[in-house]
Amino acid sequence: MTASLLPRLTVPLPQNPFTPCLGLAGDVGKPEVGEAVGPAPLDSEAEFAWYRWLLGHHGAFCAWRLLAAALARGDLGEAADLYDTYSALLLYAGSCRPEVYRSVIRPRMAARHPAMSGKWVRDQRHVSALLAGAQPAPGSPLKAAVKFNRLVHVTVAARLVPAGGSLLRDAGRDVHDVPTEAEQALVDDFFLVDRAAVCAHAFGAAVRARASALLADLTEWPVRVTYDRDAVNQFQTGLPVHIGRLVPIAEAALGEGAKA
Repeated sequence: MTASLLPRLTVPLPQNPFTPCLGLAGDVGKPEVGEAVGPAPLDSEAEFAWYRWLLGHHGAFCAWRLLAAALARGDLGEAADLYDTYSALLLYAGSCRPEVYRSVIRPRMAARHPAMSGKWVRDQRHVSALLAGAQPAPGSPLKAAVKFNRLVHVTVAARLVPAGGSLLRDAGRDVHDVPTEAEQALVDDFFLVDRAAVCAHAFGAAVRARASALLADLTEWPVRVTYDRDAVNQFQTGLPVHIGRLVPIAEAALGEGAKA
């Protein structure tokens, strides 16, 4: 399985800060041994789609961590940019053919839990709570980015699952149910995410490695999915720009101590 090409991503629990980086002053963000992410497998459409699904979500976990930090310090402009990065990662992760999603990705999720949902991701729930507290003004860049992110999510879902609903809905669960600790841990493990103390240096290396792999893949194999939303199609032409923001934003934040 393609998972071996992706090192597990270590991220603290959303409410926990990074630990001090002892002896690493001036060296934040540089790749460390063992952080390399392998290239996308090209000998199998199924494994290529699986690679993008996992790598795109690793990028999202990184973006959520940085987004929470931006919201916590009141930098709503940076938060808007990171919402656009998250939108770009959704388009990347969900770029496979619907037939492949139905035969490969969805069954693997259902095999881990019949109701598995992105709503179980701790980081996303944490960001949603911070966003509610930030109360971005109508017409502001952040408000527009959040609205567009919802459009992208709905548009990608409608293409991948044109008939039927999410696993959560199909399992008879209420979308407003609070996930259990076990469910949150399960979705972490499914996406190869470990929760442990980590310093900003190590997290910066993880961001850089994943952004590098994402951009290399997009350079070799650009996403050319056509949606029925012109705004989404236009945005999709700039995926490398939006995803490429992860590294400079991370380096700036980590240089300030990344107190998310």
